[in-house]
Amino acid sequence: MLTRSQTPPAAATGPASTLTRRRTLAAALALGAGLALASPLTAGTAVAASTTCLNGALAYDHNDAEAGTHKPLVTQRARNSNWELWGRKTTAGQVERLSSGLTNATDGAFSACHTGTTAPRDVHVRFFSSTGDLWRVVGAGTSKPGDPNWKNETQYTFTTATQSTPPSATNLGTVKVPRSMQQAWKITDTLNQLYWKRGTTSRCWTAHQTSTCDPLTVAWRQDGSSGGYWDHPSFPGDTSDGTDWVVLKADDPDSKHLILHEAGHWMQWQLHNKQWPPVYDCSGHSLDKGASAACGWTEGFANAVAAYALGDTRYVFSTGDSYDLLDQRVVGSWGKGDWVEGRVAAALIELWGPNGPDGGNWNRTVALMNRYVSSDFKQYFTQHRPQTGLSTTGAAKTIINRHTIVY
Repeated sequence: MLTRSQTPPAAATGPASTLTRRRTLAAALALGAGLALASPLTAGTAVAASTTCLNGALAYDHNDAEAGTHKPLVTQRARNSNWELWGRKTTAGQVERLSSGLTNATDGAFSACHTGTTAPRDVHVRFFSSTGDLWRVVGAGTSKPGDPNWKNETQYTFTTATQSTPPSATNLGTVKVPRSMQQAWKITDTLNQLYWKRGTTSRCWTAHQTSTCDPLTVAWRQDGSSGGYWDHPSFPGDTSDGTDWVVLKADDPDSKHLILHEAGHWMQWQLHNKQWPPVYDCSGHSLDKGASAACGWTEGFANAVAAYALGDTRYVFSTGDSYDLLDQRVVGSWGKGDWVEGRVAAALIELWGPNGPDGGNWNRTVALMNRYVSSDFKQYFTQHRPQTGLSTTGAAKTIINRHTIVY
């Protein structure tokens, strides 16, 4: 989670558009027209354009902790994953990048095409563990034994088999991510679910940015020396490395909740425009016991982010063990009050829920957090909610009281 001791190719656009923007040719066309008037072009034979496409769908296998402790191996499509088409434009030409884009946001399909005067040769598709310029998974390069994951900034990547002289359309079928790096694509794919619910019309993660976006970086290695935390100094004198990256290792990504919990810490920091409430006494925190008010707030918020993004009110560990935060049979014996992250998470889940007082989503809390940095849940609820028009009485009060939080 927040502390390192506990674990419960850049692009120009986001997933809503292609990786690169086409440039307008209006100025060049105007110049060409002027030249034509002064010196008519010599008539010639037009060369027909040739389009070559490699089509398919990207998928990855992963162990599904959300399905239980047996963690079955399942196959899922890799959505919004960066790809590049590489090949030679001519027989004697150099291998170069011909086009780029994202796999489909629904089913991971891709159509990697090149249009030119001649059909390209020796073409293949290269895939990256990233989505546009918005998020990336790194850690693929060589590292020294014992180095932390963040020492390595290389994205995971692999290529399809080379097609020497492909026809105009080649169906590659389902392209599988290699087993050794499938967790990287699970992380990349899972982060879509947070991005899609980010609560802003900006293509960036928050309203603080509109064009050039801060990317969310996740460092993962199967042999990583540490993992299960967001690497940010939580208070003056904290010895965290301060990369502001999510750091995961080994089988941490088996749990989508764990991925999104750690991303939720980064998201809160971004919502606060790169400010963070001082968080002391979080060592040894857990879902059911309190450590401090600030710890209960930040960890509870991150748990709620994961549940909200997935539409699943549990917290699921990488082992497949899980706790439904809204099930009183599960949480009845837990500690009470806003120091307990499980209680804070449950309250937020219900406030943002389809029948909650906040309009069925977290968007108004997102707007609140863009303006205010709440030091704990009490300040969020009793001071900052009223200042932004969110209720603290009626249904809202009933919800927090049900989760043993009383003000």
